[in-house]
Amino acid sequence: MEAVRPNVVEFDLSAIRHNMRALRAISGPEIKYIAALKANAYGHGAAAVARSLADDGDTFALATGSFEDALAIRTAGVELPIMMFGGALPEAAPLLLAHDLMPTVYDRDGARAASQAARASGRSVSVYVKVDAGLGRLGVPLPDALEYLRELERLPGLRLEGVYTHLSFYDEAEREWARGRMRAFDGFLRDVEAAGIEVPVTQALASSCMVAGLTSIGNAVCPGHLLYGVPSVAPAVADTSAFRPVLRSIRSRLIHAGPPKAGMRGLPARETPARIGVIPLGLADGYRPAAAGRAAHALVNGARAPIRGVSLEHITLDLSARPDAGVGEEVVLLGESGGESITLGDLAEWQGTRLHHVLMAFDGRLPARYVDGEEP
Repeated sequence: MEAVRPNVVEFDLSAIRHNMRALRAISGPEIKYIAALKANAYGHGAAAVARSLADDGDTFALATGSFEDALAIRTAGVELPIMMFGGALPEAAPLLLAHDLMPTVYDRDGARAASQAARASGRSVSVYVKVDAGLGRLGVPLPDALEYLRELERLPGLRLEGVYTHLSFYDEAEREWARGRMRAFDGFLRDVEAAGIEVPVTQALASSCMVAGLTSIGNAVCPGHLLYGVPSVAPAVADTSAFRPVLRSIRSRLIHAGPPKAGMRGLPARETPARIGVIPLGLADGYRPAAAGRAAHALVNGARAPIRGVSLEHITLDLSARPDAGVGEEVVLLGESGGESITLGDLAEWQGTRLHHVLMAFDGRLPARYVDGEEP
């Protein structure tokens, strides 16, 4: 198949373990780690990442919002607890329970549906409660959360496993907002304890909070971005250089190399490349053209080759700096070649978007290869 369409995305699973150690250095050894594998593990492959985390033995639970990803993790033989982020309709509760998945509840309908499914199955079911501490997306509003937990305790068949919130931010102003909301959530956790409600897992800290110095009295964290070595905050907020990207490279090979045809469309004669090359990777594979006023490059044998065009299934390159490049030559769209490198940050800058947007564009579109710290 590689000869038919010679594209590959490569992931380094040893970076997952490295990043987990870096996170542990921030949080300390007693904290429970719930690894966020949402969106197919941020485009890295939920099953492969879950197996790596399970083998490492340092992960308390996994979390995802995708039922398909959760099934893939279970099919891969991973037995770690899986908490489902909010997103399913109440009637999905029996299906989640049938696959040993812990639902998140955040309203009365969801809680009642989980209770009914538990009674129908003849066993108690663990649930997590999502609290909205200020993000305004999903969750029980913070002022109502204590009463919601009291109501949950009265529903038969349910076992309250955890309470969590999410406070994402990027810049310094947003960090101070999150710090204030974190204090409010911690106050809620103290009220829960004073009310005598037992909650085994309490979590508010995620990647941004952990690396930017925010703290919480919760006993768990749920890292996402930084688990994959993807910075989640602005450089002015925190130094994330200790984290290694799990995405190692995106590569293809030239299927054409030679002088351009006469009158190459859209270019005056003085700007026409001496040679052009074509790779069979394009929009359909997740690559996006550069934003207006920006230029993108690929690497061909260590030299930068400007990208001249991106179509549905092809990218056209300027090979003027590589007159010797021929059919079959490797082209690196992300990664290293001959001392030069292109990073995920480069692609995001060229495309005028965020790092995780680039990851999601490639998700599941290219054949994946997993390595474990070895050389490619």
